[in-house]
Amino acid sequence: MRKFLVTILLLGAMGAYLIYAISQNLQTERNDVSISINDPDVMPTSLSIAVIGDTHLPEGPEPLAAFRELLVEVKASEPDLVLLVGDYIRDPDGEQLAIHRENIIKAMKLVDPIPRAIVLGNYESWSNADNWLAEFERLGVNVMENEVTLLETAEGPVCVRGLGDKFTSRFGYVDYPDECNSIPKLTITHDPAGAFDRRMKGLVIAGHTHCGQVSLPFIGPLWVPTDAPSFAHCGLYEAGDMTVFVTSGVGAAILPVRYGAQSQWDFVTLEFN
Repeated sequence: MRKFLVTILLLGAMGAYLIYAISQNLQTERNDVSISINDPDVMPTSLSIAVIGDTHLPEGPEPLAAFRELLVEVKASEPDLVLLVGDYIRDPDGEQLAIHRENIIKAMKLVDPIPRAIVLGNYESWSNADNWLAEFERLGVNVMENEVTLLETAEGPVCVRGLGDKFTSRFGYVDYPDECNSIPKLTITHDPAGAFDRRMKGLVIAGHTHCGQVSLPFIGPLWVPTDAPSFAHCGLYEAGDMTVFVTSGVGAAILPVRYGAQSQWDFVTLEFN
């Protein structure tokens, strides 16, 4: 009887810890990151960049309000540039998808006048990428897919290359134009697998992986849906002329559960030297 009670108490304690850990991991936190980029063609400069990935917003007013609060928090941190790297919805077959899509895109304007760069994720592809692109255009919010744009920030011009999502076969390589040679450059895409196209180099910022979403001690993530190598599933990877940063992201896919993978947005300080 005593062993039975001890077992019940241990199981109860483990269950309580698991519930607590999941609830903490679902609380979105700011994550500060410093990245140094060696580009001899660029004058030494520093840029601050906010990265928001994988919000996976369910339909309804409460998730939208939380997203708006997040954007206000990000704006208050006064970054030079805001990057949104895809997967903005929870359900590609949502009953109110058209309204949900419109509300999400309108909310992105809350970071104005800070310049922003946006790409689509696999959830946007699964819910008709062309409809998303058309709605972004209708609402006057620029979204990038396999193109380069020059953005004016408080610290000067930045060339941002936005590449399509590799996971849903929308990735298409484009090179930087000559006008970007002496300007800070960075690439954003959804699936970090795109960073490992043989033609890619420089800084790439991605999302998609949720850092595994459920990552167990001694075992690691149960599943990461990308062809990117495991060393580029989460956080910062640097090797030679390549730098890859993969955000853990804000939301959760399939089930509203995170364990060992913190919900976060990232405040990245880039030092070009």
